[in-house]
This record gives sequence, structure tokens and C-alpha cells, in this order.
Amino acid sequence: MKHIQLLTTIFLLVFLAGCQSSEESKKEAMDIEKRASFHYRLGIDALHKGLLPKAFEELLLSEQISPNQPETLDAIAYAWRVRGDNKQAEKYYESAIESNASSATRNNYGSLLIEMGEYERAITQLKIALEDPRYRNQALAFTNLGDAQTGLKKYDDAIKSYRKAHMLAQDWTHPQLREAQTYIQLERPNYAQALYETILRKEPANQQALIGLMQVTEKTGEQKIVRQYLQNFIEKTPDELQKAWAKDELAHLKK
Repeated sequence: MKHIQLLTTIFLLVFLAGCQSSEESKKEAMDIEKRASFHYRLGIDALHKGLLPKAFEELLLSEQISPNQPETLDAIAYAWRVRGDNKQAEKYYESAIESNASSATRNNYGSLLIEMGEYERAITQLKIALEDPRYRNQALAFTNLGDAQTGLKKYDDAIKSYRKAHMLAQDWTHPQLREAQTYIQLERPNYAQALYETILRKEPANQQALIGLMQVTEKTGEQKIVRQYLQNFIEKTPDELQKAWAKDELAHLKK
């Protein structure tokens, strides 16, 4: 009987020691996660404020504390991209993807590859991002996809992608601006002009659309219509520098 009690006591001591060790391990893991998350947030805040050295310091520290976190690797990749080192950015995006990164990273990586002229590889990443129906920024992914297709001179496919992007984010005019540029490359200036005017009727202070319209009317020969849009722009834009630019352009047209 005493032998059984002794075994029971030993078992309980071992069990309690194991529980204590497990709790300590959990606590240590939580502490690591909290520290890594703290430095990650500091790094993201520094990125938003344009404090690039501070962003690198915090993000790399977060990666050191808790390696292979896809969100951290994605942020480091973006920091390298801002710094102008696309090769380093590519390395970190690939590491993030190996660590099971989200569709957002695939989209970000696709955007980088477009900038690098790697259009086929960009399309691969962007299509993977778009396979996830939960991904909330699909309009941006479709726009990037259109840019990659334009880079390959697959203009019809690009137009379809830009239109899907606009359908998903109807208040965002960037896909329409990209579509208009595609029509110019297709030597369809009248279609581009119609699209620029559509944007300007909705957003009279859209400088990109106005610049596009001014460029395309040089080919269509309808520069007179630009005067009204310039006047509307001057009345609507709150930006004084943009207003001064428009006044100069208007004065130039009146000569």
C-alpha cells in the first residue's frame, strides 16, 4: 500500500512539474509574441511617418524576436521598396510567401514585379491573390493585373481587368484613368477623351483626368472643350498650387 502511495505521489509531482513547465512555456511564448507585436507596430507607425531608419530598426527587431512572421516580412519588403532596393524587397516578399503570407502580400509582390518589368511573374502572383474571395482589396489587385497585362501589350485583357476593378470600387477613379491610358496606346483617342470627361463630370477637381484630357485633345483637335474643364477645376480644387497650375494652363490656351 505504501508502495502504491509513493508511486502516486511521484506521479503527481511529475505531473505538476510538467504542468508548471507547460505554463511557463506558454507564458514565454506569449511574452515573445507581445514583444514582437510591439516592435512591429512601432515599425509600421514609423513607416507611415516616413521615418525609414526607425522603421527598419523596429521591424528587423520584431523579425529577430519572432522570425518568419509574414506580416513583418511584408512590411520589411515595403520598407526596402521605399528605400529603392527592389531586389531586397523581392527577397522579403518571397520569404513572406514561404511563411504563408496573405493575399495582400501577393498583391504587393505583384505590384513590385510590375515595377521591375516582370509582367508574367506579376500576373501569377496577382491571380493567386484574386483566388481568395475574402481578400478585401480586389479592386487594387485587378488594377495591378491590368497594368501587368498592359506591360505585355494584352490590351483587351487589361481593359477587362480595369473594368472589373471599377465595378468593385465605383468611387475609385484610378482604374478608369488606367483604362483611358490603354485606349491611347490602342490609338483610340476619342474613347479615351470620353472616359476622361466622364471622370471630370463626376470629379471636376481630378487633376490626373484633366491632364489626360489635355493630352488627348491635342490629337482629337477639340482643345476648346478643355477651357471649360480648366475653369471648373479652378473653381473646385481646394489646392492652391493646383489652382495656380490650372490658371497658367488656361492662360496658355487663350493665347
